[in-house]
Amino acid sequence: MEKRAQGQSWSLDIILGVVIFMLIIGIFYTLLSNNKKTDIGDIQLEASTLSGNLDSSSGINSSLAVIEQGTIDDMKLETLYDSDYNTLKRQFGIQGDFCIYIVDQYGKLVTVDTSGGEMIGFGNGNLSINGKPCGSIL
Repeated sequence: MEKRAQGQSWSLDIILGVVIFMLIIGIFYTLLSNNKKTDIGDIQLEASTLSGNLDSSSGINSSLAVIEQGTIDDMKLETLYDSDYNTLKRQFGIQGDFCIYIVDQYGKLVTVDTSGGEMIGFGNGNLSINGKPCGSIL
């Protein structure tokens, strides 16, 4: 009589070892991978923070407010558009990228006259508005 039990036991040990090895590799990959999934709640919080800082009626005391009593202060808006993006990002307390733009009651994009020319929005140039980079000058 031949011993077949040892051969089966040895191959079962190898299969079990390979499965455990694959699990360990999977766990390390999951832990070490740089998944930067943004939580939608974080994005909504930053959006409300930004809009609250821009509107004086929100109750947030901000020197960056451009909307006062439901109307846009043109001078403050031009100052905002002429400001440095990274400095404003720190002042707003925002981690992500943003683009501020204005549309009229008909949904048409409104340009803002700045010292550099007419701009369509203010913010990160990697973001786009109707296919044009945010902050581009017309």
